[in-house]
Amino acid sequence: MTAEADLHGESGTGDDPLPSAWGASRVSRDMADDQRSAASFELMAAVLDGTDLPELLKLVATQARGLAHVPLAFIALPVEDGHMLRIDVAVGADAERVLGLAVRRGKSMLGRAFASRRALSARIVDDQTLTRLPPGPILILPLETGETTRGVLAVLGRPGAQPFGPGTARQLLLYADMAARLVELAVDRRALRAGSAGGHGQGHGEPHPPWGTGT
Repeated sequence: MTAEADLHGESGTGDDPLPSAWGASRVSRDMADDQRSAASFELMAAVLDGTDLPELLKLVATQARGLAHVPLAFIALPVEDGHMLRIDVAVGADAERVLGLAVRRGKSMLGRAFASRRALSARIVDDQTLTRLPPGPILILPLETGETTRGVLAVLGRPGAQPFGPGTARQLLLYADMAARLVELAVDRRALRAGSAGGHGQGHGEPHPPWGTGT
């Protein structure tokens, strides 16, 4: 039996206790909502301040790690050929170990969440493409802007921890959705400024520039 679960449409109670291994005994839905809102406002402020894209993505991963109370979070983005996803941002334990890891979109849980635009809860042992990651539960969330999927955000629990509860999944889904839209806004603002400086702006209907960390 696989531990993988599709979390799309799962509302949850929002007040389920987080496993003690994550360092939190119980977080009420109101408190979790407040924490998520605070994280979103912090990210919005960074966008308005003109923070560079690599730092914005690092902030997104850092905030997701805090909201989930986990040791590691990362963001995987499509590479140029479009057939692979690469971990370009990672924060927390073993971050250096997983940076740069690339997996095929059609043969990995990361790719499945990216292509389906649906959150995925599983265990690392269920995906042989992620053997460089620490064993434990993983929650993968599409970074969906409303028009396209830019990448995936993932949070990893400690080895032996229980799968992510519906309340945690709900908070992370909401946060990932807001974060993707804010980062997209930042990328569009930067492209508009660059176009204006060069004598032409981004026209209506033109494709949005891709996210890229320069790594």
